[in-house]
Amino acid sequence: MTMKTIDKMTQPPLQPTASSLLDSFRTSNWHIHSYLSPCADRSMTIPNIVEGSEELGLKTIAIVDHHPIPHQDILKNIDMHRRELTDIKTSLNISLGAELSAYDVGKFADSLQVNRQIPYRLYSCNHYHQSFWKHPVKRTPRGYASHMLAILRELIPTGRADCIAHPFIGFYIPHLLPVCHQVTAALTDDELVEIMELGKKFNVAWEINANTIFYDFTFARRYWKIGKEIGVEFRFGTDAHQLRNLMNDAPDLLFNRDIPS
Repeated sequence: MTMKTIDKMTQPPLQPTASSLLDSFRTSNWHIHSYLSPCADRSMTIPNIVEGSEELGLKTIAIVDHHPIPHQDILKNIDMHRRELTDIKTSLNISLGAELSAYDVGKFADSLQVNRQIPYRLYSCNHYHQSFWKHPVKRTPRGYASHMLAILRELIPTGRADCIAHPFIGFYIPHLLPVCHQVTAALTDDELVEIMELGKKFNVAWEINANTIFYDFTFARRYWKIGKEIGVEFRFGTDAHQLRNLMNDAPDLLFNRDIPS
């Protein structure tokens, strides 16, 4: 009997196992702020970040300062970090970039010319605590959920973004902070499927943010499970503003089967 062979190019891609994903999350941090972000600690220098990441066993990091920052040029900041890295010997895979701002539907704080020069582009769609950020007409949990979805529907197909930072979480909405979980609860599974499939279509990754795991665990688990079923690319980030936050136990919590959603 002749056995049939399947061309490897026609085989469906293997889905990563839970253990391999957990290992990936434990050894990477795609969301680290340096001392050039005003909200970050002054100890967040490039040498300190590299040394701290190595001590924690990280393999991949991304340094992303905020944009816009008054009186700062994001491209000059990236060049400064690039120069700071030249004298540092490390085996880390280091991406330099920015946490950019999609502050309303079709509105971006970075110009297209600047965007194309940023190596790693992490976009926020929910920094509503910033004075320049636009708010929905209805400032309700559902109103904000719909606004974020609309922002992402416009952003993702543009090719501007490599990854979406802390999507949908409501703890950047000051007046909803006590009930911020209601924002993510207002999103349906179908809406999450739709927007995450759009991200997959345009090769945009989705951040698993440590703060989402800590403060909105039910949503973090739902978001992760839906994305895993779709086969999106997830990138873990702690949103580190201090050296002690370069890694934490958020990945272990997310993957712990003993913790119900």
